Amino acid sequence: MRRHVRIDNPSRRNLNILLLLLSGLLGMAGFGNETLNAQERALDAVKKRGVLRAGIRTDNPPHSFIDDKGRWVGFDIDIAVGLAKELGVKLEKVQVDELTRISYLKTGQIDVAVASMSHTIKRDMEVDFSQTYFWSKQTFLVRKRAVKSLRDLVGKRVGMSRGSHAIGNWRDWLKKHGHAFDSKLVMECNNKQAAGDAVRQGAIEGYAEDYEILSSLAKRESSLTVLNEAIGMKQDGIGVRENDSKIRDAVNFALQRLAKSGLYDKIYDQWFGPNSDTPVPRSGETEVWPDG
Repeated sequence: MRRHVRIDNPSRRNLNILLLLLSGLLGMAGFGNETLNAQERALDAVKKRGVLRAGIRTDNPPHSFIDDKGRWVGFDIDIAVGLAKELGVKLEKVQVDELTRISYLKTGQIDVAVASMSHTIKRDMEVDFSQTYFWSKQTFLVRKRAVKSLRDLVGKRVGMSRGSHAIGNWRDWLKKHGHAFDSKLVMECNNKQAAGDAVRQGAIEGYAEDYEILSSLAKRESSLTVLNEAIGMKQDGIGVRENDSKIRDAVNFALQRLAKSGLYDKIYDQWFGPNSDTPVPRSGETEVWPDG
């Protein structure tokens, strides 16, 4: 009976390894070129289309909402209009919410998300952001006389908007002050007005959201107030697709031109200035880079 003994050829084996390595490097190079081309096409597509598709919320006054005449109005609406003009294209408003503003970016259904989206590390793992264009804080809407401070909410049932990073801010605040976080005490809300009603009716002790949103809700109901203490800061950026530096740069440059022209100040004062319905003191300035 014959035995077949295979004797490997060292030189052939080394050649095969080398070919595999070269194949991998070429594949990586091809992937890089594909990504770069996608970045180039993103902004080019906006220019070719002549339209900037902006994902904007309709449930978030005074950032963006539908008024009693059926018009899209608000701070983010005016910012989106300004961006489109700076890019030399028309604006197409696409309705999004807390969750679809990111998923629509990832699937290419929108070019940018101008949707009161706080820049967080978790979100930055999915999409990219422009520079900050709005600053605020997060706190709680509560019943007057029933709750006077954040400590009064420890161990109580509270509400948070679905997809909001207020949940993480409340968890971190509790941990920082030596309290345990119990997810069972957090009710996720799909509707801000309904959440305000839940506070008023005593179904929950407080509702955590952005200060300006809560201020707008409190103005409609005299029994409610907004705590001045913050559970976390809010720094909004305009969302763009991951690794899309060309459109991110275009958005940044447009924001800076809005700031330099003074139009940003006019938009801010209309919606958040001292004479507006929801005054929010400025706590940041749009960064404008030198042109040189």
